[in-house]
Amino acid sequence: MSLRIFGYGCLGVICSAILGTSGMACYWLADRHIPVEVIRTEVVTPVVKPGGKLIIRQTIRYTRECRGHVDRVLYDSRTHRKFLVDVDYERPPRGLGEFVVTFVEDVPSYFEAGEASYRAIPVYSCNIVHQYLWPLTRDETIIRFKVEGTPF
Repeated sequence: MSLRIFGYGCLGVICSAILGTSGMACYWLADRHIPVEVIRTEVVTPVVKPGGKLIIRQTIRYTRECRGHVDRVLYDSRTHRKFLVDVDYERPPRGLGEFVVTFVEDVPSYFEAGEASYRAIPVYSCNIVHQYLWPLTRDETIIRFKVEGTPF
């Protein structure tokens, strides 16, 4: 009789561990809320000379404490590109809330005159499932500007 009770107790502990682990995994998988909202974007320097500075101002709202990674690239009208330094953070840089962030990027001297764009591709992870299996993503940010000069 006591061996049977011990067996049922062990099965209860094992089942609880399995159900608890799968419940946490399901909770993490269902957590798909994007932790950053870009409210407004403006190009302070809409026309830039090759070798000049591109200045972008964004109003961003951080709603959750999550890790972030942003790949950034500049493209010109002739398919030249410049990979910019990635932005990485473990937590929102200034905490939760709404902030105005200004980016200053050097436009390469080899960029051709015409339409150009700044592109940012953000990826967020708020839990272990996002970090190793299924990260949170949102649409790529595309900011257009012009490179000044004589087009070919």
